[in-house]
Amino acid sequence: MRRLEEDAVRVAYAGLRRKEAFKALAEKLGFTPLLFPVQATEKVPVPEYRDQVRALAQGVDLFLATTGVGVRDLLEAGKALGLDLEGPLAKAFRLARGAKAARALKEAGLPPHAVGDGTSKSLLPLLPQGRGVAALQLYGKPLPLLENALAERGYRVLPLMPYRHLPDPEGILRLEEALLRGEVDALAFVAAIQVEFLFEGAKDPKALREALNTRVKALAVGRVTADALREWGVKPFYVDETERLGSLLQGFKRALQKEVA
Repeated sequence: MRRLEEDAVRVAYAGLRRKEAFKALAEKLGFTPLLFPVQATEKVPVPEYRDQVRALAQGVDLFLATTGVGVRDLLEAGKALGLDLEGPLAKAFRLARGAKAARALKEAGLPPHAVGDGTSKSLLPLLPQGRGVAALQLYGKPLPLLENALAERGYRVLPLMPYRHLPDPEGILRLEEALLRGEVDALAFVAAIQVEFLFEGAKDPKALREALNTRVKALAVGRVTADALREWGVKPFYVDETERLGSLLQGFKRALQKEVA
């Protein structure tokens, strides 16, 4: 890693959303931002899960929000179908997996009754016993841990998947090549799926892991993302627990300054 007083530290971003925000924040802090999205995200067409949205509008006993984007997309789907989702959700017991989902619920006037630490596992002790329907907002993939736990507590699970993630093979290749050529000083991940896509799509995962444990600083937004890095054998240099992009970059700069002091 080059010292801060030399050329601006080159920070790559593996995310897809908020690319311009990342670029502006990085430049403001004196970094050189590099954009290498490794994923593509597509909204699930509303007709594909229209019946589930209609069931949600009929009312549920429990609502589990796992991502902020998913909450917003669900509410938009309801509006597209001419359905009121805020009313039924206001009557439900609401849980948020982490800070982003909690913020989205609050913005919709539906503050959560309890918030986890960003992991699905943290929601388990928060799940109330009871019969009825539990709506589970998915984020691109099934969540068997939560689905099984809800079923064990007597709920009928209503899965809702408003969007899905796809790997971007070209983006993965570009990022891997830049990392292995020494063109990146730090790499920021904002979601566990980005870690998974990068390593699963890499030509040389072993060399990639070595680079992220030596000359490239791995940065993670949230505990889930950090755990995904560790599962692939990478020790994160800096983890931001607030799940905010700006906080990640600011914290990284402080950690670098401390390191080179």
